[in-house]
Amino acid sequence: MDQVTSAGPKPGLSDDAFALLQDIVGRKGALTVVDMLDDDAALRYRSFFPVGEMLIGLRFYENDPSRLGMRNGNTLKIVDGKIAVEPRRHMMFTPPLVPHRSEHIYGFWHINDEQELAMNLTLSETRRVTVLIEGFPKRGRRDRFAWFCTSCLNPLYMREVETGRVGLPGFYAVEEDAFEVFNSELSLRTCKRCGTVHPHAYSIFTWNDSEEQKAARAAS
Repeated sequence: MDQVTSAGPKPGLSDDAFALLQDIVGRKGALTVVDMLDDDAALRYRSFFPVGEMLIGLRFYENDPSRLGMRNGNTLKIVDGKIAVEPRRHMMFTPPLVPHRSEHIYGFWHINDEQELAMNLTLSETRRVTVLIEGFPKRGRRDRFAWFCTSCLNPLYMREVETGRVGLPGFYAVEEDAFEVFNSELSLRTCKRCGTVHPHAYSIFTWNDSEEQKAARAAS
């Protein structure tokens, strides 16, 4: 009887596969567990927290004003020359380079080179959270803080930062400087096309608000 032979691969691991699996087993990594019911979570993840190849941020909304909750609002995006209003949904996706902002949360349009994913979860009858996920800023990634006329969407002012080079501290430093310049110059906030004056800009850090920023946040 003729001997039957197989044309398939030999059993076992190739040298490359063995080396890969051996390397993976030996890698050191950090297990990140986020407890959204932890009292410290609202402050710890108020900004963005690096987790592997991602950035994660938590935005809490609470009925109790004594806690670190934010005021709930819609997501706004500029699409086809108009402001599109997106009510809160379980999962929301923003492609790269789409100007977007959240009502009452930050008073500028964020234009990101990265795509963003937001998941909205209910934790209790009085507490909800938005989980923001995006790619970790690698070299070359840029973020932009922009303002458009609230009446006709005429561009007013923009600042750009290479987040992949300066990291999150540099991101917030440029953001803060952009606020100071924009808020201090009435000519920047006044539309050259229709004359509408833009409200003061503000960030997610409510405790830094001036009286003008508090008024702008409440009215946005």
